[in-house]
Amino acid sequence: MNSNFEALSLTLQQAILATLLQCPNCKLNALFNQLKQQKLLYTLDSNPEQNLFKQNFLVMNALFNLQHDAKELGYSLIIESINIKLVKYQENQVTNHNLALSEYYLEFNNIAISNDEINQLLDNFWQYYAEHSTITSDDLNTAFNTLGLARDANLKQVKRAWYKIALASHPDKQDNQHTGEYIAANHAYQLLVKHFTERK
Repeated sequence: MNSNFEALSLTLQQAILATLLQCPNCKLNALFNQLKQQKLLYTLDSNPEQNLFKQNFLVMNALFNLQHDAKELGYSLIIESINIKLVKYQENQVTNHNLALSEYYLEFNNIAISNDEINQLLDNFWQYYAEHSTITSDDLNTAFNTLGLARDANLKQVKRAWYKIALASHPDKQDNQHTGEYIAANHAYQLLVKHFTERK
């Protein structure tokens, strides 16, 4: 089974690199949706939560593999909270803020876990990025837009909007057709919670 995942990861790496060469600054959820539209990211498990996790795992595996190999192509791949950036390589440029996260996603044996572990990991994944990234004005605009909110929305409105989107787009509600929206909304919610917490 791992050999199948490795082959799919290589295909995803090629597609992601081609996308980033055309558009060097890409939102993670847009990349996820594009791979699905290209039919490169297909159903991997009949269980919706397992499927979402495995798709997410393979995209992250492909990104971290690309990050490792990008230097040979003269680039650095920067994996941030909601942005994936391909930039010209510069000496001493930091491209991996979390070695542990990279190591996790580069180990294919980690793709086989329970639903409870999946839910915890997905929450931790977005929470980590929200906690360890600098939130820019563009990040905030994107997060509010993702949740369909005005920039002056409050935390209560953010929570309400997230809950509404999560109910509509959760992978077990929509036969896996809206997983990109679910991932984007989850991340936007985590980022905005951090934003409001830091303002206190």
